[in-house]
This record gives sequence, C-alpha cells and structure tokens, in this order.
Amino acid sequence: MRLSTHTRKIIQLSICTFLAIACFLAIFFLSRGISNVIRLGSFILPFSHLQGIISSTIMFLCILMVLIHYDYGYKISLCLIFLSLCLSTSQIFRSHTLHSLAGVASATTSFISLTVIYYFFKKSVINNYTDLITGFSNRKKFVEELQDKISEKKEFQLACVEIEDFKQINDLYGIQAGDYVLKDTAKYLQDIVGEKNKVYKLAGATFAIIFDFACDAEKQLSAAITQRTITLKNDDESNLIKTAVFSLTAGIASFPKDGAEATKLFKNTDSAMCAAKRSPNKKIYVYSSELEDAELKQKEAENLIHESLENNYFYLVYQPQFSITDKKLRGFETLIRCRRPDGGIVSPALFIPAAEKSNLILKIDDYVLKRAMKEFKPVLQQKGENYTISVNVSAKNIGSEDFTQRIKAMLEETDFPAKCLEIEITEYSLAESLETTISNITSLRNIGVQVALDDFGTGYTSISQLMKLPINLLKIDKSLIDDIENNNNIQDLVDSVIYMGHIMNCEVISEGVETEQQIGVLKDRKCDFVQGFVWGKPLAFSDAVSLFDEIPKSV
Repeated sequence: MRLSTHTRKIIQLSICTFLAIACFLAIFFLSRGISNVIRLGSFILPFSHLQGIISSTIMFLCILMVLIHYDYGYKISLCLIFLSLCLSTSQIFRSHTLHSLAGVASATTSFISLTVIYYFFKKSVINNYTDLITGFSNRKKFVEELQDKISEKKEFQLACVEIEDFKQINDLYGIQAGDYVLKDTAKYLQDIVGEKNKVYKLAGATFAIIFDFACDAEKQLSAAITQRTITLKNDDESNLIKTAVFSLTAGIASFPKDGAEATKLFKNTDSAMCAAKRSPNKKIYVYSSELEDAELKQKEAENLIHESLENNYFYLVYQPQFSITDKKLRGFETLIRCRRPDGGIVSPALFIPAAEKSNLILKIDDYVLKRAMKEFKPVLQQKGENYTISVNVSAKNIGSEDFTQRIKAMLEETDFPAKCLEIEITEYSLAESLETTISNITSLRNIGVQVALDDFGTGYTSISQLMKLPINLLKIDKSLIDDIENNNNIQDLVDSVIYMGHIMNCEVISEGVETEQQIGVLKDRKCDFVQGFVWGKPLAFSDAVSLFDEIPKSV
C-alpha cells in the first residue's frame, strides 16, 4: 500500500526523534559515570570527546528533521536543543566546574544554525510549491496532494477549469493585465468552492480543484462558469477604463470511478474540460465513457488526417455552378475527399469536424487552396479568366491575422489570377472573431479575391453584421431550398434573402438545388445562380474541365 507524503514524513521524523533521544540518554547515563574516560582494551576515549561526537550526531539529526519537514522538524529540533541545553547546564551546577560550558555553547550555536536553515528552507519550499503569479499552490504541489488524496482510498472529485481565450487578453491588454486576471480568477474560484476544497494554479490559464466527495462539484462550479467582466488597472495616466470579458470552462471526473491512478484521473478530467471548450453552449462537462469514445474517435480522425496529408490520400472534386437564366458555367466549388490505399472512400463528415476541433483544419484549408490553384491555373490560361474557383475556409482560418498574407503568398506561388479565386466563409466565422474576419475580407477584396458567405440562413448573422461585410456572393443554405416548391413561407423568406443580397450589390446563388421545380421557383424570384445535383454533381478534375467546352443549353 502506498503511504501518503505526509505519513512518510511523520514516520521519518519519528525515527530521527527516537535516535536523537537515544543519544541524549547515552550522554546522560555516561555523564553519571565515575571515570572521565572510556576504556575499551587499549583504546582510551575521553568522555568529553564522546559527548562531542554524540552532540554532533544530534545536530545532524536535527538538520535532517528540518529538511524532512521544515515546520514539524524545526519544532522537534528546538525541543531537543532545549534538552541539550538543560543537560549541559545541569552538569555545570553538579560538577561546579565549567568543563560543560562547551555543551551550552554548542546548543546555542545549534539553535542559531537551525533557525537560519529553517527560514531558508521554508522560503525555498514555499517558492517551490507556490505559483508566483497567483500565490496559490502550483502544479508540483497539486501532483503530490492528488497522490496523497488517492492513497486515502476515499471518493472525491477533481475539476479542471480554464480561462477561455486567455492569450487574447494578453495580446490586447498586456502581460500585466493577464496576470491580474489570473490572480482575480484564482481568488474568485476559491471563494466559490469554499475553504474545504482547494484551488491549484496549473500551467497557463488552467486551474485544478480537489473536491471532497460530499460536495457537488458540478453544482458549485455552475455558479462560477459564467461570463466574467473584470476592470483592469490602468498603467498609464489616462482615465480610460479597460475591461476584460471572458468565460470559464470546466471538466469534472470522480475517483475511483473515472480513474484509480492520478495520471488516468487527471487525463479524464482534462478530456472533459476539452469537450467543454469545444462545445458552443455547455461550459461544464462531467466525464463519461461516451466522452472517452468521442475522444478516441477524435484521435483516430486526427491520425487519418496526418496520414492523408503525408501520403496524398486526399483529392479534390468540383461541383459546377450555373447561371439560372441560361445555364452558363460560372465556375466550381472545390470539395475535398479522402481515399484510403485499399480504395475505400472516407466521408468528409468523418474527418472535417475532427479537423475543425484542432488546428489541422488550417492544414486542410491550405492543401485545398494550393491544389485547386495549381490544377486550374493552366485551364484558366487556356479557357479564359472568366470563371470562378470557390474554396471553403474555416472560421479559424478567416479569423487568423495572417490569413490574407498567406493567400497572397499562395497566389504568387501558383501564379493564379486573384479575380478567379473565391473564398467561401460561413456565418459561424462572424460569431468567432468579427473584427478580424471583416478586416481579412476587406483585404482580400482589395487584392481582387472574391468572397462568398456560405450557408446563409442558418441563424448566426444579424442584418447589421451582414451589411458590414464586403462580400460579392450570398449563398442560400440548402435547408431553405428543400421544400421551397411546396411552402409559401419558405418562398417568401428566400425572396427576402435574394432581395437583401441585391440591395447589398451581391449576387445570390442557391445551393442544394435538386429539382427543376426548385429551379423554376428560384428563377421567378430572380436568383442569379444555382448549384446542386439537378444540373451538376461533384466531378473529378478531368470531367470538370470538359464542362468548359460544352455549349450552354436553353433552359
């Protein structure tokens, strides 16, 4: 059975104390002897020398006890030094000589030395186990106390809490403001969970809390996991009030149900917190086996993406877009697919969501952009630059500050005409980082790249936000097209979307169009383009190129 750190230290202190007391008893009984020397055959040892050796041993044991536990060890050592002082003093009065005065001096020196060692070691231990920013116990202390808690074999709960987008606080307001947010959050969490439960500051903006099982961790943390607004101190002399707005996410796991070992328990707690970070709504996750299955599937999908990028398992297909009035080819939307070495096709629904939960989506976006440009560059040179190659990019990508620079670099590398490239973003991109997204869209438009708003009608974008976007194409979501020929309310809604797009000087395309009846309804409402199975399924590159030579049919 594994003993706790505290129990081991108590045992070690007890052994040292026993040895020290044994040394005192040896000095006491030897001092009662008649002779001042100890004879062992021909070997003669003066008693004063033996007393010095034993005193040095006691001093060594006292130092060792302080190093084992600076608090208890120091208190026990003071008691032993006091006994040593009393013993030396009694010998002076009993013998009426000053030969034991060295013992008094030795005890006094020991007291001073131990006190210096105590305060130095105490400061060292506190610094070693304390987070310098918040003043709370750090990760090293957390690991030790978590192990001790597990060794007690009693049920408890472990929670991990993280400040969302903490890097953005540092970037916007500076490191000092970030430190202030960490201090305030640590104190805030401790106030919420109470004195019975301990808060630890781990790496970055992550905290850990060990809850007694009698406490309901989820209930207590639900009061803490809300959007917080902190007023930051001004470092300058301006009267401008700066505030940081952020949210907390948390994951909870239970011992021993979710892990009988510290590593397993912490891993599952962290997995629950990661699930909360990925969720748009739920900010607290309690670990479950279903969560473990989801985590496993996420890892498998990530491995597939890495393998596909390295071994060229990905390939592109292109879905044509047509003018609704004369069925003239507008261009293509680029779609990614994956084919395993055995020929099996992997649905994008299996790897795209996993990529979006990690930074792998950025690599996929770059792969699609570069490959589409390289494939269609010679085609556009031959057929003319009146066609559009449209590529979807993730919210993470369009919301990154260097996105426009990377697009410029790709255009230069492939010599692809900027006016033929169209970047498709979703409404969700605007919910992620509106200011950066709008800035990137504006920069792209300035260099000639077109920008389309995909999946319009899914509910993320307000009209006021939409009016700020310098886009050139509005894409009506398939969900609004599916029943358009039978639902008058949907027809009126689509009519409004098309009208809004034209007011914004945008062209409008409907995606997911599958019947001629839908074509007719959209044509009556002056939709500009259509995309869907009715006129064109996603095609391999060679089949897509052949469409350039087809003569538009009358519709």
